[in-house]
Amino acid sequence: MSRMDFLSYPLPDVLKKYIYQGFFKKAREQIDKILEHRLPPQMRERLKFELFRMELLKKTYKYPQAEALKIFKKVFKGATKSEFEQLWREGRLDWIYIETQRFFESRFDKNLAFNEKQYKERQRVDKQTLKRRELINKAVERLLKSGKPKSYRVRARITVEKENPREEKVRVWLPFPKEEFQQSDVKLISASHECEIADNSVGQRTVYMEGKDNEKFYVEFEYTVHEWIGQQSLYTQKPSKEDISELPPHIVFSPFLKELLHTIFHNEDWTKLDDLARARRIYDFVTLNVNYSYVLPYALYDNIPEYVATTFKGDCGFQALLFITLCRMAGIPAKWQSGWSITPLGASPHDWALVYLERYGWVPVDLSFGGGRREQEPMRIFYFTNLDGFRMFANTEFQGDFLPEKKAWRLDPYDNQTGEMEIISKEEDGYVIDLKSEIEVLKFEELTK
Repeated sequence: MSRMDFLSYPLPDVLKKYIYQGFFKKAREQIDKILEHRLPPQMRERLKFELFRMELLKKTYKYPQAEALKIFKKVFKGATKSEFEQLWREGRLDWIYIETQRFFESRFDKNLAFNEKQYKERQRVDKQTLKRRELINKAVERLLKSGKPKSYRVRARITVEKENPREEKVRVWLPFPKEEFQQSDVKLISASHECEIADNSVGQRTVYMEGKDNEKFYVEFEYTVHEWIGQQSLYTQKPSKEDISELPPHIVFSPFLKELLHTIFHNEDWTKLDDLARARRIYDFVTLNVNYSYVLPYALYDNIPEYVATTFKGDCGFQALLFITLCRMAGIPAKWQSGWSITPLGASPHDWALVYLERYGWVPVDLSFGGGRREQEPMRIFYFTNLDGFRMFANTEFQGDFLPEKKAWRLDPYDNQTGEMEIISKEEDGYVIDLKSEIEVLKFEELTK
């Protein structure tokens, strides 16, 4: 299991100040000074991780003000420079200082639309995104009426490459479908390099390759996926101890979350409710109170569930992680499932949850798909114990290790949806941040019974 609990170690105030103010050069100098002292190993890891985090911040906040203004005008109808300046002054756009220059987050425009209705209405929306949502909604409507699930045979390819290659030897891990729950008949079609497929038993399944960083790495695979009506349990294995336990630094039963749990149950004795009622109460809290929002790379957060519970916003994985943590605190086994939301029209990374209920066994729960349909109550309720068939999952474990193990920091230390790369010659400092990926849907066929 990847060890990330060093994030609970404190940072010196002067170092936090430099990072918050965007003085990254001074922060690096301060870290170098601190590392000269004798320190606990975990504290050394924390300090080195802050160096990695600053590189992630620079990648994430990539638009200078002039470029961000151009994006703002392009995305929102009737947008003006004065309007843009007023928004960032009021803190309604996501930006930070990096060495005294203002930089805007890569999806600042999309988050503005998520958070403010007037900008949602003015946003020029990608028609393909609307078509994908309509396709998924039609499938849910059919399932709500008939309750008869369908199965699909899917072929897809994921490709990764380094944006700024230096002809160095690298190791690469790409997500590969697991064969359990709603997925079966997984088959490797082709790969760009000689590869090694991790065993299906691992929590995060990957295809492993080696090559040069100026090469493209891809894997193409097929799998069968089944629409999942929760009462028709697709997996009866009993939960493990890990499915009910804490997993620092994020799945932590903190005093704040304990109080939140009491608030969700109105200070009632939730132990007197059955597990279905308990899980549903938590699901309702998350889907009716948390608004979808893009987030920074997960590596930049010290405690994700507490972030969601204090800001009432977060993406699919953030919402799923809050739900999983609260369920475990309430005595309900819960686990992670992630990979892609994939339809004939395209695919994108996605996370959701599974819970174990005595009546049904393991059932799916998709917090962001449910919460994103709170104006369509039957659909919101559908995503509690049911799941559409537009999925590919490669992960059933949050914060799981790769096989073979990755030595350098991962772009995402907790999940794997779009692949990872590291430079072989640099050991722990060989992390690769300038990685880009592409997911292609090559076939999506309904299977006839």
